[in-house]
Amino acid sequence: MARRVRIGLLTTLGTNIGDDLIREGLIHLLRRLIPAAALKFTIVNKHRPHSVYPSWHPARARSLCGCASFRFTRFDRCDVIVQCGTPVLWHGCRASEWAGPIWRDVLHRLALQGMPILNLGAGSCYPWERRPTGLAGDPDEPFVRLMLQTACVTTARDRLMSDLCGSVGYEIRPIPCPAFLAGQAYVSPAAPTRKVVVNFMAGGGHYDWGQNIDAAQWRETMREVVDRLARKGWQPWFIAHNAAELELAAQLWSRYPRFCTTRPSEYFAAVRDAAFGVVNRMHAAVAAAGLGIPSIAIGTDTRTLMIEALGLPSLYVKDATAERILDIAGQLAANRGDEFGRLLALRERTVTDYENCLRPFLPPALAATVH
Repeated sequence: MARRVRIGLLTTLGTNIGDDLIREGLIHLLRRLIPAAALKFTIVNKHRPHSVYPSWHPARARSLCGCASFRFTRFDRCDVIVQCGTPVLWHGCRASEWAGPIWRDVLHRLALQGMPILNLGAGSCYPWERRPTGLAGDPDEPFVRLMLQTACVTTARDRLMSDLCGSVGYEIRPIPCPAFLAGQAYVSPAAPTRKVVVNFMAGGGHYDWGQNIDAAQWRETMREVVDRLARKGWQPWFIAHNAAELELAAQLWSRYPRFCTTRPSEYFAAVRDAAFGVVNRMHAAVAAAGLGIPSIAIGTDTRTLMIEALGLPSLYVKDATAERILDIAGQLAANRGDEFGRLLALRERTVTDYENCLRPFLPPALAATVH
């Protein structure tokens, strides 16, 4: 009886669907390489680092999950562990809730024992106006080096991630975010309608980062963008990644349809026929691109660089005037057919790139009979 291939996934659970789409893209890749019946996933929520230990473990009972002397984690029996996308570099990343308990105490120990650790789709998250040029001498440098030494493969979803790792002597391969690959597991691309996917976040992103972003101005900019799109015959359709965004869309644009789901299958079924998107959530743009749908993404930090990696337009929110957004949206609409083909071709190259990263560290495909 052949045993299953055990894949550990370090991810985010119950936060927003964008994180789920990263994980779904990687699961899709793994299922292409190994039959689904031969796979067993061990999923750990990085925001609950103690969950890396089984329920009986004293580290959970005593809230001592940072104690390096503890062993027997849920990851210990895995064949491969994959960090599923996410920003890993930002000011203060050394103090994240998972830096010590997961990376130092568990992943680094397992890597020294020969466990393959793959950090796939890693990104940066720095204020747009305070992007670092290097990490040498930075307080985060020791932790960054620990991550890079622990993972046998690290890929970068944005060029700043690549550049910063290069500044401390590590050459990191750029590959688009794994969420780019999630949609094809659920739906096929559809012919575009007049639907325009719109995602709105107050202030243009998760955080202001002390950049003095005028949230009221951004709201009025998007009011103008949406109204002018509608007057041109487009059909704005609001997609929210959490309940707060859904409520905000209802308050500001009650006349237009809106949607929020925690199910990737429903998410992709809803967006697959969009002509293009205007979004604040980066993963709204990345996920739609995997179905050949181009978007313009507007944000507040270097996560926007993951959109650049797809060859799509992005703007810092302070530079995002209504005229500029509408001009870019018009170009996306005019070139929709060409962008559709380009994005799907890029998607297939991305699949190949990730499979080439994964394949050397996976056991051979197993017999259909497993236990």
